[in-house]
Amino acid sequence: MSIDPITREVISSSLLACADEMTNNFWRTSYSYMNYEMRDYAVGLVDGAGHIVTQSRFTHPAFTADLGFVVQAALEELAEEGVEEGDVILSNDPVAQGQHLNNVVVFTPYMLDGKPFMFSCVRAHWQDIGGGAIGSGATNSTEIFQEGIQLNAVKVHRRNVPDRNLIRVIKHNTRFPDLVLGDLNAQIAACKIGLRRIGELLKKYSRKQIEQAIEETWDMCEQAARNALKTIPPGDYRAESFLDDDGVERGKPIPIKVRVNVTADRMTVDFSEVSDQVKGSLNSGFFGGAMNVARIAFKCLTTPHLPSNEGCFRPLEVVCPPGKLLSAVPPAALGDWAVPFPTVLDTIFRSLAGAIPDRIPAATRGDARGIMLVGLDGIKRRFFALHFPHIGGHGARPTRDAPAPRCAIQQGDMYSVPVEVNESKSPVIFEKYELRPDSGGPGKYRGGLGTETIGYLLVEGEVQNKMIRSRCLPWGLHGGGAGAGNEARVIKSDGSEDPVPRTDKYPLLTGYRVRMLTGGGGGYGPAFERDPGLVLADYFNGYVTLEGARRDYGVAIDPATAQINQNETARLRSSEQPRKELKIA
Repeated sequence: MSIDPITREVISSSLLACADEMTNNFWRTSYSYMNYEMRDYAVGLVDGAGHIVTQSRFTHPAFTADLGFVVQAALEELAEEGVEEGDVILSNDPVAQGQHLNNVVVFTPYMLDGKPFMFSCVRAHWQDIGGGAIGSGATNSTEIFQEGIQLNAVKVHRRNVPDRNLIRVIKHNTRFPDLVLGDLNAQIAACKIGLRRIGELLKKYSRKQIEQAIEETWDMCEQAARNALKTIPPGDYRAESFLDDDGVERGKPIPIKVRVNVTADRMTVDFSEVSDQVKGSLNSGFFGGAMNVARIAFKCLTTPHLPSNEGCFRPLEVVCPPGKLLSAVPPAALGDWAVPFPTVLDTIFRSLAGAIPDRIPAATRGDARGIMLVGLDGIKRRFFALHFPHIGGHGARPTRDAPAPRCAIQQGDMYSVPVEVNESKSPVIFEKYELRPDSGGPGKYRGGLGTETIGYLLVEGEVQNKMIRSRCLPWGLHGGGAGAGNEARVIKSDGSEDPVPRTDKYPLLTGYRVRMLTGGGGGYGPAFERDPGLVLADYFNGYVTLEGARRDYGVAIDPATAQINQNETARLRSSEQPRKELKIA
């Protein structure tokens, strides 16, 4: 017999509040800017069988309800040894997690009647976990063993007693021991808050009531997802795109082909025709790749405003044979596992652009990592690694322009590290950080702008260029134009510029500067249908140049008066054709 709806909602909301409190605690106490600035973490509660009970609303969207897979694999690994009260378990298992080794999950069991009732879990990005590149996850790595230490279901605490030997192993396998151990302790503290709140809930409600509330919440979310699917016309939809290369076989494109099948109450995302796993580090495992990226897309399309839990994804089926880019098998390198995600998501959404044109935006700039400056500060005798602010353009929407520059599509509202923070923590100076005019795809609704950042090091170091999508430009939809691509360049002392390929070890000598140009988003609708007044406003705001207004929108602006030349605009729009939507071979 079901519990009453008020009790169900109180229990469900209490569990969600627990996950949110864990998140806030970890955010405030973490050591690495990857966590306290960029918020590159996932927090949630998992039941004793490894199913997601709920996930914090402030979790990084790239980790959409995937903590359960890691817990399930760890429980299988520890089946003979067992799990006890007071245990703290670590795992960055490349098979079960399918992500780069920097993403380490810490989880602790709440024991009831001698068995795990629930786990509180925190995944965090550790700044460095060894391997051949500062920050780990080298662009040119070809196997997982080059990317750092693997911690597969190891107990860092046993019955509340820290394992000092394991902690020393971790300390001496990272270039940033203070940051890594600080984040580890913050993860453990957040998990213990979760255990405390679960215990308090069990004092108010019985185990049966809590389990019923969880099941009914899952059922409600499942029904909400199925109802949303009814708004998408049933059919078989396909789209394709490509990535520039894998960083090892340079210049060799990586095909991205997706098939989305929609029925009245089910969606199947099929990656059978996506590229085979590559030599470089763009691979991901099935759970971190195919399953995860399909869940992100499905969540956006069905239940974007509901917390993630097991029920949200019951109407979703994911197909991806082993050995593909998104289902790589060992010993594949996974260092840049998330780099393909924006392109894959753009392609999934593109497949549905004809079916639900009022809901699908144009393509984003398609990059998730940007560039990093790394090295060894000889004066302070310590390593440094910093991200350039890598926000850029998103696609124009069916009824309005794209938003201001943001992080990659799967990163949601993840923050970019402020230049002031980077300057205070690393030997770097930024001399420019501004919008990139004319980078947004032209259209009736304009694509979002990219940014231009120029910086230099006070010591010699290296550029790690992890950018992608410089050749497969962010496409427009329904007549919209393509946005600009992503670029990285080094400006030499004589003022000449060299493009930087995808690499981890491009030298940045004294007197050299690095320029990062992030791409723009695609436009939506024919550019010549854009209100000339809006083009003039874009010119005033620095979003388009005089040349761009004329070339892309057919709008002539008098540079002397900064007013629209109506006659010339009419002539341009009657005699020229606007830039068309990019077609990808």
